[in-house]
Amino acid sequence: ARFILATALALSLVACGSSAPEALSLDPDPPTVQVGERLQLRATPNETLATEPEWELLDYNGGGLLSTRGMSTTYLAPNHAGTFRLMIRAKRPDGSNAMIQAEIRVLPVFKPEPATAMLQAGQAQAFTVKVKGLVRSDVIWKAEAGSFSEGGLYIAPSEPGTYKLTATSAADPSVSATVTVIVN
Repeated sequence: ARFILATALALSLVACGSSAPEALSLDPDPPTVQVGERLQLRATPNETLATEPEWELLDYNGGGLLSTRGMSTTYLAPNHAGTFRLMIRAKRPDGSNAMIQAEIRVLPVFKPEPATAMLQAGQAQAFTVKVKGLVRSDVIWKAEAGSFSEGGLYIAPSEPGTYKLTATSAADPSVSATVTVIVN
């Protein structure tokens, strides 16, 4: 009777075009954290499980560390940015494996200082960027108005207004941040 019921259920799911949900859900999903930071992860069962989840990092070489306690774990991100794979496994009552794989995205720290500035027309202001987790800390600056010299020294334009300055990582052009400058 169980076989007939299971077959009928499977056929009805196929006929409806539905797929079964994952046995486990991960929170947060997708997991994102900055280099060197901690992130609390939680597994939530979407069906009855016979065992608590086991957590495993699949990137052994510098992919971070896990401190596991049953349904949750604390992930300590490495000191370099990247994407690292996580596997979560548990046993179902029938002995089969329930598992999900997730990617943890570790973001670099890329913080311009100062984040805003009020300047007079033609005034100079030095800007720096705190960089952590990238292979190089070189920064390329671009100004909406005004100009930059070597080392991040900005010269405000002669026209008053609000302008954006953009700092982009030379190591990874997808990493950037903006600074707002108000010129009086």
